[in-house]
Amino acid sequence: MKKIRFRDTISTKMDFLLWKGDDGMRKNKGEKVVKSRAGWKKADQVRKIKIVMTFVVVALCISIAAGAVLAWIEIEQPFAEEPSSAPVSSQPPVSSEAELPVYDNTFNLVVVNLDTPLPDDFTVQLEEYEGFSFEERIVEALSKMVEDARADGIALEIAGGYISKEEQDAQSQAAVATLPAFFRDTGTSPGDYDQIVTGALGQLGSEILRDLMEQEGYSRVRAEDQAEKTVGRGGYNERQTGMLVDFSSSGEDVPFEQSQAYQWLMRNCVNYGFVLRYPENKTSATGTAYTPSCFRYVGTENAVKMREYSMCLEEYAQYIRQQSAN
Repeated sequence: MKKIRFRDTISTKMDFLLWKGDDGMRKNKGEKVVKSRAGWKKADQVRKIKIVMTFVVVALCISIAAGAVLAWIEIEQPFAEEPSSAPVSSQPPVSSEAELPVYDNTFNLVVVNLDTPLPDDFTVQLEEYEGFSFEERIVEALSKMVEDARADGIALEIAGGYISKEEQDAQSQAAVATLPAFFRDTGTSPGDYDQIVTGALGQLGSEILRDLMEQEGYSRVRAEDQAEKTVGRGGYNERQTGMLVDFSSSGEDVPFEQSQAYQWLMRNCVNYGFVLRYPENKTSATGTAYTPSCFRYVGTENAVKMREYSMCLEEYAQYIRQQSAN
């Protein structure tokens, strides 16, 4: 065993001999360091403090980690629901805009298209807004949407609204030669097409088409069947609800679907209860070609859900009916 050499100058008050200490004096290699009782006590206190601080730091880290996990769960929870958990009630929605009125879905979701005429009991109370007439129940939401768009620097303009059956037929008179001229200029005939969209020609367009078909030798039944495929007949036009709105953008020399007004509408229209009535990918359901300028009022909650489920009005109205029947 290696001998330990003590220094001659060690005080008799020194009670402990250590190889190394916090407050002792380091000697030559191989020599011991002498620490007093007070020094040893101080070192022991420091060691205890370090242990306590270590526990405190560990506990703090655990608390922070637990808090972060709980916060993450709270944030993620709203997005955990699947779209299939869609609302099953057909009751009127609660608007996200508290100041906007809320109506029953018998009004919000009325559907008028090529196969579905305007219900006989549907009445329209008209109110004028910016030179056009609309169903009075949508004017408040419409005006707020237009005003908010303009406040955002968007040049959103109203381009069309309610059209009565009589007005629609009157407009058709000016375009009475459209169909015959088209077939003559293109060298085609009505039988060359699966569907012919007559637009503003309305009921008169259907009659012209039927007569053309008969002139070409088609039976009355087949001619009428082809005529029934036209779009815009009186009584089958959703503009007669007063809930359809055409928009335009002033000062933008681009197609409407490329305008800032269109982009703003597509971002914000659902917050006011409006949806794009004839989406590009829903022509088979609506029976009408993509019309980017045409928006329809359906109520705020319905509009939000239609966007969430990627449904057009025909699809969503059917969905609500099915849910109500369950």
